[in-house]
Amino acid sequence: MDLNQLHKYRNLAVSGKWAEVETMFNRSIQMQHLGARIDLAQPEMPKAIIDELLPHHGGGIGSDAVNGGVLAAMAELALGLLGLMYYKEGMTATAQLTMHYLKPMRSKSLVAEAHVQQVVGNRIFGTVELRNDKGETCAIAYGALAKAISM
Repeated sequence: MDLNQLHKYRNLAVSGKWAEVETMFNRSIQMQHLGARIDLAQPEMPKAIIDELLPHHGGGIGSDAVNGGVLAAMAELALGLLGLMYYKEGMTATAQLTMHYLKPMRSKSLVAEAHVQQVVGNRIFGTVELRNDKGETCAIAYGALAKAISM
């Protein structure tokens, strides 16, 4: 993604054009390779979703559970989406991410939903719950975004 695309995302987010931001994200090569999409129907609680988990999402040799790296990527994506609400102040970037794997994610789909916990200075602290197709939380991530980054 080039700087012009970043500014386009920022302008759309600042204008509250969430459907357009969602469409741009979902058409990106990164999202297509991951097999994921985002949902900004409630931009204060953004979701990163894999509608159909496939064999390449799997973990270690012989495991039928989702790879921890895929879970971390989805958590980081959902956490990063929290920054969209603060783009009036500048861009945001993930500053810290901590994963807690609670149980193996054996599922047909995956939803990562983020929530802002607190904003302190130039940091946005958030939580991401990663749920299976039964709605069970299989992993939780805690993280921080740096905000007000000028480009």
